[in-house]
Parts: sequence; structure tokens; C-alpha cells
Amino acid sequence: MNSYTFWQRCRPRGDFRIGEMMEYFDLMKEAFRFPELYDKNSKPVEIAEDVLQKAFQKKIDKQFPGIGVNLDFFSIPPRNRDRNTVRFEIATGTHPDEVFIDSYDISIGEARKVPDVEYFEKSIEIFKPFEAYLSEFKNESLLNAYDRQQALPKFNKPAIIRGFHYLDEGMARSIGGIDYCLKAPAWNVKRFCKGVLIELVPGLFDTSNPEHLGVQEETMAYFDML
Repeated sequence: MNSYTFWQRCRPRGDFRIGEMMEYFDLMKEAFRFPELYDKNSKPVEIAEDVLQKAFQKKIDKQFPGIGVNLDFFSIPPRNRDRNTVRFEIATGTHPDEVFIDSYDISIGEARKVPDVEYFEKSIEIFKPFEAYLSEFKNESLLNAYDRQQALPKFNKPAIIRGFHYLDEGMARSIGGIDYCLKAPAWNVKRFCKGVLIELVPGLFDTSNPEHLGVQEETMAYFDML
């Protein structure tokens, strides 16, 4: 069974991005159709500025405050967790001088739970990440995406091209520039937000589909990533 995760990577700026996060959580409640957000202790979390600020401030490491904070939130109380649970993995508040980045990821799970990509586009417009994409677990494993990424310093270049993949202008420049990206042999490539959005195939990318893998291979060859 395919398993999907939506990733958003942002250059650190030293704050928690509370305003963006509030807008993001409201959007995701609509996307995944859940009424309440929960913390790891299965307690409801109010999407309010003071509540979120306090939650993240409380987690700051006093010895290493610059490394930011990691917190997970859930669409279902963790004590009642099931196949319908969506997990929001937040890493934020990193100081610009640190080597780490901020990230706002969604562990979705099986394909039936993946919402319309319009919600991911809106999320990108909220956070304006340098890179965002919808990954499929089998595909990440097949292409050794993790090892590829570790070989790239400071996330300055995409490791692979996923089925739904956004790159800001700087990241697009690392593989030829926006104009070059727009000519990639993918199903749909367009200027979007502060960069370019690549969609390899219509709908969800499926590693078990040879045609999907073929388009991915052709696109990555175009970007000299094989």
C-alpha cells in the first residue's frame, strides 16, 4: 500500500511563524475534514496565536535556543489513533545562523486520504518554502532519496523529482533555472508562487505504475539527476 507525506522546507528566520501556522492549520482542517487539532497527549489544541506561541515557547531548549522547536499535532487524539490519523510534524523557530531548517510536514498515509493538490498549493503560498513536495514512500526508497539528500549540502538542490514538486527560484536555479524547468518533459510544469511547480503525471504519483516511473526517469534525466 502506498503511503504519502507532504513536505515543506523553509529557510530559518528565527521566529515560529505563528500567523502562517494558524492559517495553515485552518486550511488543513478543511482539507482533511477534521474538526479539532490534538497534541501528543490527546488534548485539543485551540488554533489561536497565544495558545500556539505558548506551546512552542515552552519547548525551547534553554541551552541551545537557536535550534528551534519540534512539535507534532494530530487530526485524531493519539490515544485513539487509527488509519485515518493525519500527523502534522512541525520544526520551527530555528535561528538563521544554524545549519538546520524549518519544516512543516504532513504524514498522510494511504492514497485515499490525500486531498486535492489545491490545498498543498495554498499551503505553499502560506509558508513560501524553498522546496515542497508530495512524496510516496516506495518511490523515496527505490531512488534512495534520503542518501541523495544527505550528499547535498544545506538542501541547496532537490535530491529527486517527485510527482508533485515545488521549487523556489533559488532551487530551480540549481537545476537549470525556471525557464529550463518549464520545458521539462513532465505532465504539467508552471510558474507558481516564488518559483516553479512540477507535476509529473495527472493525479497521484504511483510507484507501481511503470508509466509514472518512466516519466519520472525522463524528467530526472532532463535535469541530469540520474
